[in-house]
Amino acid sequence: MRKHVKPLRHRTFTRVRAVLAGALVLGVGASVTLASWSDSEYAAGQFTASTFRLESSTETIAWRDSTSTGASLVVNATGLSPEASKFAWLKIRTTAASTVGGKVTLTRSTPDGDLSPALEYRAVLTDAACDSSAFSSAAAYIAGSSSTYLPAASVQGTPVAVPVGAPLGELHYCFDVRIKAGADNSYQGKGATVTWLFTGTSD
Repeated sequence: MRKHVKPLRHRTFTRVRAVLAGALVLGVGASVTLASWSDSEYAAGQFTASTFRLESSTETIAWRDSTSTGASLVVNATGLSPEASKFAWLKIRTTAASTVGGKVTLTRSTPDGDLSPALEYRAVLTDAACDSSAFSSAAAYIAGSSSTYLPAASVQGTPVAVPVGAPLGELHYCFDVRIKAGADNSYQGKGATVTWLFTGTSD
């Protein structure tokens, strides 16, 4: 009898140890095969581009869209003499179709004609009358100042960007144009035109 007890105990211990080992393997396998639930959501949006367009008018020309010819600023400068100012106004606004505002800047001044070298100007933003009273020291100048004029072929060194609302937000400019002091007598009877370019940028 004693000869058979020892092998039986050994087999029983081996079997228990094998079961425990299997349980450990099962436990490890269960821990790495766990999964998480997942879900996804999608968001969609509709986008429409804004509209920003300008139009202009003067004393003699009604509102015109700036994408075509725009309004031409005409200065009644017949019979100009040195330092004798002539005044003219220009209005710029956003169109009724504009959905955003922006900023408007005087970016170029282009003179043409024999009198061009003798011409100088200054300009202000104003809602008042376009005459000498608009050019006080407290005025909002976009070209020149209360005491200085710019040559007809130049613009302000640091352009002044003026905010404009939408739709139909208006800006009123007044120009003061004259023949500079000390202009040579050879300019008598000469003529010139000046084209000012305003550039608008949407917000």
